[in-house]
Amino acid sequence: MIKFYYTPIPDGKKIAIFLEELELSYSIHPFKLSNVDYPLQTLTALSPEERGPIIIDPRPHTGEPPLTLHGASTILVYLAEKSGHLSSFGLRHRYDVLQWLFWVENKLMPTLENMEYFSHHSKRIIPSTIELYQHETTAVYQSLNQSLTKNMYIAGDSYSIADIALYPLIDAYQKQRIDLQNYPAVNNWYQRISKRQAVVIARRIDTEWQLKGKME
Repeated sequence: MIKFYYTPIPDGKKIAIFLEELELSYSIHPFKLSNVDYPLQTLTALSPEERGPIIIDPRPHTGEPPLTLHGASTILVYLAEKSGHLSSFGLRHRYDVLQWLFWVENKLMPTLENMEYFSHHSKRIIPSTIELYQHETTAVYQSLNQSLTKNMYIAGDSYSIADIALYPLIDAYQKQRIDLQNYPAVNNWYQRISKRQAVVIARRIDTEWQLKGKME
């Protein structure tokens, strides 16, 4: 059984969705964004950043000793290879998936996180900075809409880890001051993904984690 150290951030939600999609056996270990639940030494051993998501696979598909991994994209690729999900694609589609996965991590996520931070969490309201990130946010949504106008999923006609990496970020569109009606292809994609059973279960996991945190 895979140990899954969960945090209620987009990266944690990505792994929850994919574990459910693959129907792999796993146990959830809530992993707070502080060292309340785990000694600092333990956190450092699991992840240099001392944060989730993290998995420990006691039985890697290669037959090697137990493997500890941190970082959402790394975990998604590993689980895709373990399950054969990536190898089921041809070479071109495989790298289309990986290109979009890394675009989500290196371009989309920083843009949207900055937009949310300066709009909702910064102690100082800086209109020019908000305007800058709003412009960049609009640009990445336009790119997504253009791609999804041509394809059913972000990397083509097959649902992949690129879609899974993308979904939790688009799920926060309201915090990004985005009206999905202005991006019909993105909206159609979002509505379809939201109905997937794995996504529904991942949402439930997140809600339970949030409730647990409030009670502690």
